[in-house]
Amino acid sequence: MKNYIKILPLLLILWSCEDFTEVGLPADQVTRDLVFRDDALANSAMAGVYRGIEASGFLSGGSSGWSVYMGCYTDELVSYAAATADTSSFYLLTHNAASSRVYSIWSATYKQIYNVNSMIEGLQASSMLTPGVKDKLLGESLFIRALLHLYLMKTFGAVPYVTTTDYEINQSIARKSPQEVYQLAHADLLLALEKLPVAYAKGLRIRPSKGTAKALLARIAYEQKNWDEAVAYASEVISDPQYPMETLVEKTFLKESSSALWQLMPYEPTYNALEGNYYILKTAPPPTVAFSSDFMNGFETGDTRRSKWIGKIKDTGQVTYYYPFKYKQQTNTAATLEYSVIIRVEELYLIRAEAFIENGQTALGLADLNKLRNRAGLPSVTGTDKAFLLEALLKERRYEFFTEWGQRFYDLKHFGKLDQKMLPVKPSWKNAYGLLPIPEKELLINPALNPQNNGY
Repeated sequence: MKNYIKILPLLLILWSCEDFTEVGLPADQVTRDLVFRDDALANSAMAGVYRGIEASGFLSGGSSGWSVYMGCYTDELVSYAAATADTSSFYLLTHNAASSRVYSIWSATYKQIYNVNSMIEGLQASSMLTPGVKDKLLGESLFIRALLHLYLMKTFGAVPYVTTTDYEINQSIARKSPQEVYQLAHADLLLALEKLPVAYAKGLRIRPSKGTAKALLARIAYEQKNWDEAVAYASEVISDPQYPMETLVEKTFLKESSSALWQLMPYEPTYNALEGNYYILKTAPPPTVAFSSDFMNGFETGDTRRSKWIGKIKDTGQVTYYYPFKYKQQTNTAATLEYSVIIRVEELYLIRAEAFIENGQTALGLADLNKLRNRAGLPSVTGTDKAFLLEALLKERRYEFFTEWGQRFYDLKHFGKLDQKMLPVKPSWKNAYGLLPIPEKELLINPALNPQNNGY
């Protein structure tokens, strides 16, 4: 298998493109045909797709990933880098349509989608793979295609939903409305749900399963405020004995976490999640990022997430800086201890809690909310006022999912409180900042992507 994995960079170079609107003809059709005649090669090609996702884009936990930039963009992180650095442009709100990081998140994600579509086309055309392998890989590819498009849409608004590697189609592809993106992603996920395996054991959840697809379907229903469907899908995951919530918060991000539905595995057996390498501070003042005072001051007394998920360091002047410490390993270990957790069961409890509250089933909603609070050492929330309970849910999300895939930004948009929460901490905030601009380079290449988002 190691020999197969070594050829993956070549395969992905052959299939990838400089830009999703500049997809040329296949560079090596013979190589692609060969891959989809062999189960091991097809599995290795899919492993290469995951490697690309881990390296950059929305789901990378490292310096080129989205968590750090959205943390700086909102009220989680402060950038201590030079004002010209990408993190600082998001922190200072000086980003624009020509910003390199805006372009890189767009282009990296559409390259990943291109590679996924290459997988889908190759798998669908293949008659030589074992049926079980073919179905599993198709399910994984469809799931990833849906997930990546959803992140693009939540970040940029209307975006193209790309389902082919055909150059003639992609060079002039137009944007789909958010509602259309939801519909297309929903359709991909229903197909994926048919083909994915039921579940994987703890420590082996490096590929999506049926539980992962249900979790994403619950997220779609939640984002569209389809509360009954959100309850149904979330309940299916929560009731699955494969996914008990970790009772100790410090175990949540270990490789063997029972809470994890899907994780990304580091590409070397001695590596750990990129988050630990990037966020853990060894010097102060920080050369990169650290938590904002607004974020730190919001913790409730007794919240074990503060003691277990937050690290601290002092400079020579005894000023304390706090940093994300969900992942404890900054360097290599004899064997991998931490995988990057992409989707975990705690999200399903908060999705279902909100859905219950919106449906007037307050007691059920409070039970789900308080399960997370009690696990973190906090007392139960009580009351029946809907506005109060929704604010409690928003706060719980803030301190449960900080520095995880830009969740704070997307949560504030979902609750309709992005401007309200940002203006007190960022006076230059504009209501247009609920979306990022379409990259200027893309609009020049493909005018069908016009018009630019408001405010840019």
